[in-house]
Amino acid sequence: MTILILSICLILYFMAMYTLIELTLRAFQTKRRCTWMLILLFFCTIPMFCVLDYIHRGNLFIEIMATLGYFILAFLIYYMLSLLAIIIIRFIYNVIKKQRTYWYDKITIFIGTGMSIVICLMGILCAQIPVYTEHYFHLGLQEPMKALILSDIHYQSTGSMLSLKRMVEQINQQTPDIVFLVGDVFDNHIKNINKEQFIYETNQIQSKYGVYAVTGNHEFINNSLTEIEEFYIGSQIHLLIDEEVQIANQFRIYGRMDYKGRRENNKFYLSKSKLPLIVLDHQPQFFREAKEQGAILQFSGHTHNGQIFPGNLFLFFLNQILYKSPSDKVHKYDDFTLSITRGYGTWGFPMRLTGASQIMIYHFT
Repeated sequence: MTILILSICLILYFMAMYTLIELTLRAFQTKRRCTWMLILLFFCTIPMFCVLDYIHRGNLFIEIMATLGYFILAFLIYYMLSLLAIIIIRFIYNVIKKQRTYWYDKITIFIGTGMSIVICLMGILCAQIPVYTEHYFHLGLQEPMKALILSDIHYQSTGSMLSLKRMVEQINQQTPDIVFLVGDVFDNHIKNINKEQFIYETNQIQSKYGVYAVTGNHEFINNSLTEIEEFYIGSQIHLLIDEEVQIANQFRIYGRMDYKGRRENNKFYLSKSKLPLIVLDHQPQFFREAKEQGAILQFSGHTHNGQIFPGNLFLFFLNQILYKSPSDKVHKYDDFTLSITRGYGTWGFPMRLTGASQIMIYHFT
């Protein structure tokens, strides 16, 4: 079934690329159409390395080509959307003015190309400059506490332009009391990841009550649970695998193993404490399980809010249809709150076009 779906996607992709190239070459009326067609189709095959990279991780050549492929694919997506928008606008203008000018020409190509390049550059910038979103939540604490929530760092993922050093500096600038890393902290097999750099940089995080992390689905793609746990050895990060921890004897956090790790649904190993309960669960669609256990707040990530348009629209409808779950922002359900961060790093495309990278700040009172 997987091979069939992949084959259909490849056929549709190359049909779309052929049509796009044919219309582009027709606008320039080039004499060497066949030669240019072959050259441009060749460039359109480079994004296939993105798929190959996730089948065979750790090959430097494939990783380089996959990174180039993500840039090319992003350009093609926004080139097509830009052309479509320009064509529609010009068509409407021609209808209103009762003109019959050809609405697909060199001007359309140049404007569409320029728009796509600008959009991609904006996306790269948005991925590199995070926004800080502040929220206030009452826990009944004796003293206020400041928590930073980051998700989907995707350390050493193909195409990522992440700087751990810069991330740690941005965390420390906020002087947090506690830091939560809500899954997809790294994204590769641990043998392909610079563990020493990860440990050194993350050990520079300064927070009064420590740094706590949970697993995401991407850690499990190439690693076993034992390998994931071994990766954190030597780091100050406390990895919670279906585990509860009390913070300053004022509230509890419970870190759930990601759904990809084949956890038991609705299985919580909770103490009999009456302290307020906060759940860290990478994927937001299972928030009802935390709510049923008496949690008052859940932090999740996973969605990236689609990361690039129109991925956010597709993800929104998919989550609503399959799980009746939101895919971004903060949502309140009676006495329970689900807080979804769109994440700090990137997956695949080294850009964000559905909202900049995010560091979520919670002021607990």
